Amino acid sequence: MLRPHPACVLPLLLATLLPAALASAAPARPLPLQPAQIKAMALGFTPAVDSAWIPVARIPGEVELAADAQSSVVAAYPGTLTAVHAAEGSQVNSGSPLLSVASPAWAAALAEAHARGARRQAAQQQATRAQALLRAGVIAAREAETLQAEASALAAASQADQAVTAHATLAADGSVLVRAPRAGRLLQRASGQGRAIQPGELLARIGLRDERVVIGKAPARLAGQLAAGMRARVGGAVGKVESVAAAIDPGSRSISVSASLPAAAGLPGALVELAIERAAPAGTRRVPAGAVIGINDGQVVFVHRGETISLVPVQVHYRDGQHAWLGGVPAGASVVSRGVLALKAVAQSLPANGG
Repeated sequence: MLRPHPACVLPLLLATLLPAALASAAPARPLPLQPAQIKAMALGFTPAVDSAWIPVARIPGEVELAADAQSSVVAAYPGTLTAVHAAEGSQVNSGSPLLSVASPAWAAALAEAHARGARRQAAQQQATRAQALLRAGVIAAREAETLQAEASALAAASQADQAVTAHATLAADGSVLVRAPRAGRLLQRASGQGRAIQPGELLARIGLRDERVVIGKAPARLAGQLAAGMRARVGGAVGKVESVAAAIDPGSRSISVSASLPAAAGLPGALVELAIERAAPAGTRRVPAGAVIGINDGQVVFVHRGETISLVPVQVHYRDGQHAWLGGVPAGASVVSRGVLALKAVAQSLPANGG
């Protein structure tokens, strides 16, 4: 005996139902389908997933280091890069050699700064001794004041010298040895042995911590939907939105969004997709987007439990091309994700009173 093809069962099934009428969206309204009929319709089912977060936007962004999470070294004088001593991406300690630069002007400034530092130390010692002699009545007050003034002038000059000496020392061959100002990861350094170095050029950049900042550009239409404190995510790296610009960029018609994330968000300079999410109301569940369908100006899903299928009105919090985040789906339920249009036809063929 030939069995009817499942595709032939649906018209026969619909023909046995009552004449078509608009359905009222009553909560959890069972459809008059027998287990054999459900099996014949070849429906697909997907579990509804509890969700604590609802997407708000996905925007393009660029990974950066926070200003207080990095330290930079720039060239104080022109010169020529002669050697590199540390690889990019390596961990360096404070004072570790990074680069060697041949620069007569820089070397001369370092030598002068060191000489001035030695004179400052000697002058301070003399000023301290003069104060002791003044209290003992051995020297006049004017002499002690003169020595103290000289020590103070040299101390002020040495403060200015720190910009030259803080991250560089003189090597035995007369070159300038550029050193790491802080311990951390060497994110960037100058390269190209024999290349000319210009004053103010970035020689090295060191990451002090693993935090990242992602700067995103959101469409102006999202201005009222984004807020500081929302969850920010790049792949599996999770952080939070730190700030949302109040003003709209007139050129790009976008607003700037800044989010802090862990290092897993990517290397500085990487272009990423920044997902922004808000806390979901209690009872929010995620289902396939195709499981949600409109009936009588409302949104519904078909919930499968045991041997019954029920029409359940839902509130759509957010929907994209793949998923929908809903309120009103029972906990632990599965929704119909294949054959939804067939069930819609069944539901619309029922009388308004649910008979």
